[in-house]
This record gives sequence, structure tokens and C-alpha cells, in this order.
Amino acid sequence: MLAEPNVMVLAENLNESIIKSFPIECIVLSKHDNIGVLAVSDGKKGQFARYGTSYIKLLNDIPQGHKLAVKDIPNGSPILKFGQAIGYGSCEIKAGEHVHINNVSFANNVKFSSIHIASNLCKENLLPESFQGYLRSDNQAGTRNYVIVVSTVNCSATVVKRITEHFKKEKLLQYGIDGVIPVIHPGGCTEAIGSYFHKILNRTLAGWIENPNVVGALIVGLGCECTTMDTISEYLCHNLALKGHINSFTIQDTGGASKSIQIGIEKVKNIIEGLPKFIRTKCPLSLLHVATNCGGSDAFSSLTANPALGIACDILISKGGTASFAETPECFGAEEVLAGRCKRKEDAKKLLDLFSWWNLYIEKNGVIMNDNISSGNIEGGITTILEKSLGAVAKAGSTQITQVVDYAERITEKGLVFMNTPGFDPASVTGLVAGGCNIVAFTTGRGSMYGCSIVPTVKISTNSILFRKFEEIDIDAGDILRNGNILDTGYKIFMKLIECANGERTKSETIGAGLEEFVPWQVGAVL
Repeated sequence: MLAEPNVMVLAENLNESIIKSFPIECIVLSKHDNIGVLAVSDGKKGQFARYGTSYIKLLNDIPQGHKLAVKDIPNGSPILKFGQAIGYGSCEIKAGEHVHINNVSFANNVKFSSIHIASNLCKENLLPESFQGYLRSDNQAGTRNYVIVVSTVNCSATVVKRITEHFKKEKLLQYGIDGVIPVIHPGGCTEAIGSYFHKILNRTLAGWIENPNVVGALIVGLGCECTTMDTISEYLCHNLALKGHINSFTIQDTGGASKSIQIGIEKVKNIIEGLPKFIRTKCPLSLLHVATNCGGSDAFSSLTANPALGIACDILISKGGTASFAETPECFGAEEVLAGRCKRKEDAKKLLDLFSWWNLYIEKNGVIMNDNISSGNIEGGITTILEKSLGAVAKAGSTQITQVVDYAERITEKGLVFMNTPGFDPASVTGLVAGGCNIVAFTTGRGSMYGCSIVPTVKISTNSILFRKFEEIDIDAGDILRNGNILDTGYKIFMKLIECANGERTKSETIGAGLEEFVPWQVGAVL
């Protein structure tokens, strides 16, 4: 039997001095919920938390962003947030208790019945219809201009880095080039040719070579690896924008590192000198493609930054643009809802098949989906992967899903697109950029240093404490906790995306983040 409940009382029946002494604000997100979130500050045992006209006494110290029970929860009963089960009580939980990993169990078979999604209301007459980008001859648009030097295999990575180190950014500006960037990785050999892993690496490399922000590419191999210029070429679309601006060689053919570095430098110089003059011009928003991702999530992710980003995506899509979301394990529990949002039946089936693949994949590797939760997520107030999924899906806004693609596949449809990726941030964004995204929107609650070397990354904090602490954050969505206005923050994110697409540098760009964050998803055996 549960102990006598910690009875909630109406504001008018509570001593006014107590109210003023304990101004702890609690957000209850749905009338069906049995938990609330401490939104503004930490709570101490014995303090009162307020939501609506009701107050409840805290039975534990509870950190900001964490959950408390607003009613008694019997052992085995669902823990409800946004009206969705994010887990089950592993013991009897009293009203006022901290609700977290110590008293919540994960259930592998929970499916969401609906998702709290962003509104797609737009101030149409106040919002831009275009951005200042670089129009390419294949009718794509770049937001930056990069020449990349690509290693086919890790064995050529050092040579690739030495080639790129020769080119100084200030000297490249006269050509309108933002940088010569190394694209190196730990793979490329001892992989079964034609395997899923091998296909993923080759199409990822091809996708980066043909990203709208890339204007030239040099591919450097060792000479005896499994991934070669020929295998990469199978995945190239051979677009007109790069015609004549791609070259390649192998170290074994040139005769060692020193010769290869010098040859590589000359080849990059030739690529740069053969490029046209780049001038920003008016481009329709149909040519802007944002990749959405979240990393270092906390309990505020589903309340502030992610739904606000969902609104920004809705606005962009309403203007003819494209927004892609990913991180399949972090959408766990929402697969049937997402399938229901697919415009085409074949995409709905593909999406469900991808989730089925993941269930087999994690079982084969002896893990469960809840292992996606990191220590930082837990410290930030997230208890289960189901709770994390509520925030992840909020980034997708409210529109139909127009296309479902596997990792690093080319995205060909406008609108909202789902890509199958792992939840690991660098691997996820690497795949999205290979798909053709030319700007990234990245939300974080705990803090993240992520940046992409060839695509500007706009970072959005879920709370104001992080925004003040991390100089690498571009937008503070923590204002929502004070003013409750998700819509205005969504507009602010949309406008920041346009400004950065126009050429304004993101905080990640100013510190040079991204050179180590090219991380193709490694699936399968390295032999």
C-alpha cells in the first residue's frame, strides 16, 4: 500500500509567506501526466513546487530540469510525460518524489500513440523568401566554398593533412575559397567489398565530394586498399558543378610521402586556379537544406530548443526548403507515429523496416536501445530513451515526411526527410551532409563542441545557463522557460539559419571546429 499521499493544495489555501519563500516553478506538460519538470531552478526537500494553481511539497532535493511526481504512482504504473509512457515505476513513488533512474524501469515494447509536435504557424509577410548563396550549375546552392582533400583509406590520412596544411585561409580569400579541408577517417580497408559497411563508406565519401558546399576535390589513396577512386565513383552523380575540378592519385604510384605531398599541393593549386569567380547571389529557399541534430541532450530539450527548431523547419518547408532529421535510435518508440506521417506508403514501410533492422542489430550486439542514454543525459534529467525520443522527434516539426533514406543516401525530395543514422552526433551529421545538407542546426542541453568542417553549424542551447557558460552557442532557447513563447524562438532560429547561409560565421566556424568530426558510420566487421 502507498503511504498517505502528499496532498496538493490550492493557492488560496496556502500561506502567502510560504508561497513567496519557495518560488519553485514546475511544468506539467499534459493533463494526463503524473510527473512535472522543475523548469527554473533546483528544488530542496521541504520546498513547495507550483504548477497552475496547485502546490506540492518536495520530498527530495531535485535538480533543475529533473522530474517530480505530481501524484502518487503505483509500482509498475506508466510514467507519463506529454501524455506518453517514458517508462514504468519500479517501486511505489509518492507525490513530491524525484522521478529518475532509481525508481523508473525501461520497457522495450512501448510505442507512442501521438507526439507533441510544433505548430507550423508562420508570419509569412515578415519572413524572407530567399538567401544569398552560391548558385551551382547543377541547380544546387552552396552556403560556403570549400576544396576538400579526401583520404580513401586511413593509410593516406597523414599525407592528406600535410597537403591541406600548406593552404592558409587568408590567401584563399582572393579566390573566394573558405578553406582547403582534410577529409580523413579510420577505415577504407580490410572491409568486405560490397558489404553494407563498404557501401556506406563509399557513398559517404561520394556525398561529401558532391556536397553543394564543395567546389573541388582531390582524392588521395595509398594504392592497395578496398576503397578506391573507382569504388567511390560508383556513388558519384558526376554533377556538372564539379566537372574538371576533381583529381586523384595514389601514394604508391608517386613514390612515398614527400613526393605525394608536393604532388598533392600542386594538384590542389591547379584545382583552385581553374575555379570560376564565386559571387553570392539571390537563391530561393527551396535550395536551402538544413540538417537537424541534437547532442548532449537534457530534460529541457523536449521543452525548448527542439520544438522551437521544429517550428523553424516548418517555416523553411513552407517556403519550399528541405529539413532532414535522423538519429534512428533516438526516435525509438515513435516509429509508428513517424510512419503515419509519411506521404508515401513505400516510405512508411522503409522507415519501419529500418527500425526492425535496428532491433536485430542491437540484439546481435548484446545491447538494448536504452543503452543510448549517456551519463550526461542522466545528469541532465533524462531517464530513458523513450523520454529522449520525445525531444528528438520534436525537431521534425509537424509536416509530412516526404522521403525516407538510408545512411548517406542522396536526398532528392523537398520537404521533411528522415535519414537512418546512429545517435552518435558526428556520425549522424556526417551522413546528413553526405545526403546534401548545406547548413546544420544542432541543439544541446549539456554542451557540445560539435562543428562540421564544410557546412556551417548553428548551435542552439536548451537553457540559458549553458548559453552563458559556452561561448560556442549561437542561440539561447532557454528564454522559452521564462516567457513560454516557443513560436518566437522558432522564428529566431529560422532567421539565424538564413543569416548564416548568407555568410555570417557561426560560433563553431570561428573556432575552427569540424576538422576531426568526419565520422562515417562503421557497421560490420573490420577483418
